[in-house]
Amino acid sequence: MNTPWGHAQHTQNIGMGIIRVDTAGHGGYYVPPETLKLMPRAALKTFAGRGWYEEDSDWALVCLSFPHLFSAEAHEQAVRTAEVWHTVEVCKAFNIKRPLENELDRLHKRLPDNFLGVNR
Repeated sequence: MNTPWGHAQHTQNIGMGIIRVDTAGHGGYYVPPETLKLMPRAALKTFAGRGWYEEDSDWALVCLSFPHLFSAEAHEQAVRTAEVWHTVEVCKAFNIKRPLENELDRLHKRLPDNFLGVNR
């Protein structure tokens, strides 16, 4: 199977057509078009392209969308990942109370210049 990260060395069917893929250097999840239709709109934009959810942060969108396919521990980690790396829209879609500042805000400089009294 070809992936955005190269040829898959290992694949695992998670359920509902979702496939976990591992390559020599990276990995993530593939979500087929019919299953993508069941995900919130905010969870469709990914770094790797439509239907591909890389293993560092976008994987959380798959877990949050289909929690019945993952362990409770994985779901807790997905919530923490969303709080830190995903947008306000993603957190709202999954009813996650997001801290004011997260890494994505910092990277995209979405915070006001006087956030916590610090000029950026």
